[in-house]
Amino acid sequence: MRHIVFLIAYIYFLLIDCRRKEIDMLALTLYAIAALFTIAMTSNEINTESLIDTMFSIAFGLAIYFLSYFSGEGIGLADGMYFVINGLLLSLKENIVLFLTGIIVAFVIGMITFYFGRKENTKNLRLPFMPCFLPAIIGYIICTV
Repeated sequence: MRHIVFLIAYIYFLLIDCRRKEIDMLALTLYAIAALFTIAMTSNEINTESLIDTMFSIAFGLAIYFLSYFSGEGIGLADGMYFVINGLLLSLKENIVLFLTGIIVAFVIGMITFYFGRKENTKNLRLPFMPCFLPAIIGYIICTV
């Protein structure tokens, strides 16, 4: 159930991020409420090991949030908040793989844009980060099905 909530939220954030290149706090708040509700519904599956993994996954999301805050929103504060909320639904390993895949894909897209784009416009170019997670999510769905 937690992966279904994650995928529905991701698809919504993907569409919003591609359209407006930002994610609003209301959507993130609704995602957090849905994540907490999902945890409450599956509370019988919680054990000490999964609780520790969830805490580390949230800590990883907080690290990304603070990295975003102190880097002048190089990643985006909403993207950092997204990873904090993902910490409630995804394991630490899933959260790290999602983030690293996003960074690698964003790097490749940025280099292609820089190489083939006009040089004077690439400095102020803002790349939406949510579409960069798509290869990791598609790979995860293929591996679990």
